[in-house]
Formats: sequence, C-alpha cells, structure tokens
Amino acid sequence: MRRIFWLLPFMALGWALEVRVSGSLTFELFPQAVVVERVSEPQGVLVVYRFSRAEAIFRYHDEDLRRRGWVRTKYEVKKDEWKAEYRKGRAKAKLSVKDKKGRIEVRLKEGD
Repeated sequence: MRRIFWLLPFMALGWALEVRVSGSLTFELFPQAVVVERVSEPQGVLVVYRFSRAEAIFRYHDEDLRRRGWVRTKYEVKKDEWKAEYRKGRAKAKLSVKDKKGRIEVRLKEGD
C-alpha cells in the first residue's frame, strides 16, 4: 500500500491536464507552460499561463479542439490577441488567447 502513495501526485497531475468546460467541451492544457490560474466562468473557463509565446498556445488549443471534432468557423488576429469560433453540430464555442506581457490568458466559452 505504501508504494502507491508516491504515485498520487503524478496521478493527480495527469487528471489535471484536461479541462472540462461542459459535457461536450473539453481541452487539454498546454504542456510546456506553467498554469498560474484556472477560473470557472459562466459558460466557460479562464486559464492563465506564464509563457512567452501566445501564438504557440493558441495553435495548441486550436488543434486540440479541431482534433476533438470542433470545426473552426472564424479566425481573427490582432496585436497580441488571437480569437476563433467553432461549431460541433449545433454547439458553438469561442477561444480567445491574449498576451499580457508573458501572462497568457486563454478563455474558452461554449454558446453564443
């Protein structure tokens, strides 16, 4: 029994790598960045990373959503901000990534 205890932190870490927004919307955390904050929001989630390349984080989450069957319907880039909208059947989702000087804010919302 004692041998299992050293595995618990690793098992908890593995469970924390996927964020569930709703029953149909989940995404995996960016593995190369440190998660500073994770906050549930109405119909979504805010994840804040400490990292220097916001576009890499956007691309990772965009690819993860599309791999899960979400179809990107809109894409927009402004200075230090990436936005995209997705559909999966009748469901809709929005992804927003903002670079705030090394503090990368990722918002994923389901619905309009």
